[in-house]
Amino acid sequence: MTVSVPRWLIKKAARTAMVLGSFVTGSLVFRKLLGRGPTIRVLTYHRFGDAVRDPWCVSAAVFEEQMRWLAEKKLAVSLDDVERFVRGEIQLPDGAVLVTMDDGFSSVLHIAAPIMQRHRIPSVAYVTTSFMGTTSISGERYLTWDEVKRLPAAGVTVGSHAHTHRSVAKLSPQDALEEGQRSKQLLEQHLGAPIRSFAYPFGMRTDESTETARMLSGCGYSSVFIAQHGTLRPGADLARLPRVKVEGGEPLWMFKLLCRGGMDGWKLFDDTLWKLQRPAPAEQAQ
Repeated sequence: MTVSVPRWLIKKAARTAMVLGSFVTGSLVFRKLLGRGPTIRVLTYHRFGDAVRDPWCVSAAVFEEQMRWLAEKKLAVSLDDVERFVRGEIQLPDGAVLVTMDDGFSSVLHIAAPIMQRHRIPSVAYVTTSFMGTTSISGERYLTWDEVKRLPAAGVTVGSHAHTHRSVAKLSPQDALEEGQRSKQLLEQHLGAPIRSFAYPFGMRTDESTETARMLSGCGYSSVFIAQHGTLRPGADLARLPRVKVEGGEPLWMFKLLCRGGMDGWKLFDDTLWKLQRPAPAEQAQ
């Protein structure tokens, strides 16, 4: 969704300052030297296309550059790799990344998937099951069930992004359970395969809790992702895995630094100023 020029400039300035600050101060190198073994990151995308001043939309040309770089550096890993790494079953290269995409927009299949196939990049699409075939407030259509069924053949693992895209932690226990169970059941019914991963809608501190993590694990999800920034190491909590947002309108050098930890410092804001953060507008059908 297009944002105002002032908001766009402020948002881009803040992210650029964080990434450049991490590089200029040497904190990227410092964290690497003091690290306790390899760390990996999970990247979050939403839409793909040519929207103007839309932080949630990455152009096809920019996405192609990013995936080509990941392929050249051999940094892209799969959801299965991430889960096994966190459980301590395998080693992954330091700085490896998993590509994830939220909400289930049609551009995931028609723009992103062919690019990732060309560069052999595994990924995960977290889809909101009540949105299938409808149109979002951004104007882009969501995937239909027939299109969702084409994702695995394109190398895209499918996960749940809840049923109605509401803040799970703000619901009653019964409604929260329904969000986790119903989306999983519908996806498994249509795809004929187990759905084992969940990504919280919004995913900020007020959208997830110890109770919802326990509930989602009980639904049969082996990994659950939040939207707060951070890195993954062996032994991380599989029911509360952080991710790093990738936004539109940013150059390749910034993406490279982001993958190397340039946005890791944003975790400070997630941990201390979360009450002041405003989530993106709720995605919904028109």
